[in-house]
Amino acid sequence: MASITKRANGQWQVKIRRKGWPARSGTFKTKKLAEDWAHRIESEMAAGHFVDRTPSQRTTFGELIGLYLRDVTDKRPGEGSRIAERSRLERFLREEGELCAYAVANLTPEHFEAYRDRRLAHTNRSGKPLSAGTVKRELTLLKRVIDYRKRRLGLLINPLNTDDVARPAVNDERDVRLTREEIARLLEACGEVRNPWLRPFVELGFETGGRRGSLLSLEWKDVDLAGRKLIFRGVKNSRNPDKVIDHTVPLSPRAIAVLQSMPRSVDGRVFPMTPNAFRQAFNRARKKAGLEHFRFHDTRHERVSSLFEAGWSDTTVMTLSGHKDPKSLKRYANLRPDHLADELAKLEKRKLKDNLRSDESGSEGKKR
Repeated sequence: MASITKRANGQWQVKIRRKGWPARSGTFKTKKLAEDWAHRIESEMAAGHFVDRTPSQRTTFGELIGLYLRDVTDKRPGEGSRIAERSRLERFLREEGELCAYAVANLTPEHFEAYRDRRLAHTNRSGKPLSAGTVKRELTLLKRVIDYRKRRLGLLINPLNTDDVARPAVNDERDVRLTREEIARLLEACGEVRNPWLRPFVELGFETGGRRGSLLSLEWKDVDLAGRKLIFRGVKNSRNPDKVIDHTVPLSPRAIAVLQSMPRSVDGRVFPMTPNAFRQAFNRARKKAGLEHFRFHDTRHERVSSLFEAGWSDTTVMTLSGHKDPKSLKRYANLRPDHLADELAKLEKRKLKDNLRSDESGSEGKKR
């Protein structure tokens, strides 16, 4: 049973002692609040699902973000991931002081719906509204922050669950395929810029499907020309971002030829250039080729799509591309309409041949 007493300062103190549960106490401004709290706690204890929410009531959202930065963000294996995640969370701490002051137990879906709407109405330095994808990534990160300590804080639900806070609709799928002539024009333009590493870099993008960061960090010690393979170290891993994954990629004859033609750098990297140097050189080359809409990451789409067009299975393509989720893989499969039309034509020819054989079999049966 709960004991409720009035203190000298006019507040009401509740003490609850129940066998099998730790003692609980609380102080309230009115007797009604004290009675309501005592009734709720005793009911939860009686039902066997009482959860101590004291930690979540004593921890602010800002403090929780600080813990996450120290315990999770700073320990991520990828430098790019650490920088991007820290930047997003530190911006949140600077600009959302009121929301950060809330105790985690007092956060509601309505708080984050209001935050989502504010961000969607926000403009960047160029005066353009923030993209839906940016806001969606921010909400996903904040949800991970709460999930990180949800059980220790005694939270039954995460107020940022997708069922409670709708994410902005994002249409960021790419459907960019180049013709053989366009690829040749792009590679030719890459060979004409001052940066000598650009053309082989882009060619390996087409041949391996490697991401920009993976190729920039590739070292010669991880290239095995005799074994026709290379290893990308610490690749992106959306399923478990805390785990370092090394991905082995088989090399095509063209990829081997490109690597064999390249000089060895002093620092051991295959491509000794900075991300900014690559970006500037690639922008100049694609502009010169009249392909400004083409992004380097589209070379990954091109590689995956070409493998599907060659008849590779999902499992085999995933082995080469490094995808862990078939749903993510299919985002990269943009089959050409002419390829699909060719496949339909082949199907029609097979049907005609089958019908012809059937007719011939029928005629022979009648003769007999």
